[in-house]
Amino acid sequence: MFSRPPQCHQCTQNCTVFFTLVADGKAQTLGCCKQCPLLENAEKTGYLPSELLHINLAVPTPLIREKCPACGFRWEDFERTHRMGCPVCYQIHSKPLAETIALIQPGPSHIGRHPSLHEKDRLERLTRAKILLEEAIREEDFESAAALRDQISDLESKK
Repeated sequence: MFSRPPQCHQCTQNCTVFFTLVADGKAQTLGCCKQCPLLENAEKTGYLPSELLHINLAVPTPLIREKCPACGFRWEDFERTHRMGCPVCYQIHSKPLAETIALIQPGPSHIGRHPSLHEKDRLERLTRAKILLEEAIREEDFESAAALRDQISDLESKK
């Protein structure tokens, strides 16, 4: 326990209010009387007693990465919600986001379980399947031909 000073730090009256300031790893206990101007000023101005005594408190600040200029979203917000704030956030937080994605999946882009085919991709697959079907029929590979026939009908039904 810290020792309490017997007298007010600004006058000689007995202390009634005590507060301990911890600055730079050192604790300092100060005492004030009931009529101490320090307490009155702190109450009126809203400043902490340490500010009024001009004691510099070295408070460690947490590591805060950049804020998004569009929405003010921080990386700490992503760590809490696992969602981005706006499209600009993806550019601002690209480095930590890439590191996080690398931990979750093998590559930078995610295709999904069943990617939706664009019309161009569907037509290319359909053309390729028809060519392979003709080759399978020519070679009398009827098992492959049956599988290709089913694939063609599936691709044609997705128009």
